Amino acid sequence: MAKPYSNDLRERVVKAVEAGQAAGSVAKMFKIGQATVERYLARWRRTESVAPDKFGGHLKFKLAEHAATVKALVKAEPDATLLELQGQLSAQGIVVSVSALHRFLRASKITYKKNAVRDGAKTGRRR
Repeated sequence: MAKPYSNDLRERVVKAVEAGQAAGSVAKMFKIGQATVERYLARWRRTESVAPDKFGGHLKFKLAEHAATVKALVKAEPDATLLELQGQLSAQGIVVSVSALHRFLRASKITYKKNAVRDGAKTGRRR
């Protein structure tokens, strides 16, 4: 996603239109789209600011507020699988999907048992 244009450009665009120039000619003059000029004007009329909305950032994990609980569960039972952890959390009223739990644990660098049947499917070795 491209970065928003600077506030300086946005203000110059709005001032040019308010000075009486047509939106199309202002768009050509600043080498931006006419729809962009119209959006800047609409934002200016609505909020009296041309600043863009918040750009970028990261969403917090759903489990962020329950981090201490999750860490305590993993510490108490470090070999629990994701499904077991999910069940323990749901027993405490914390509803979360297995994938969300996995993403939270990975981002928090908390280790856990990854597969309940990891060694169960191996074949015997020949002698």
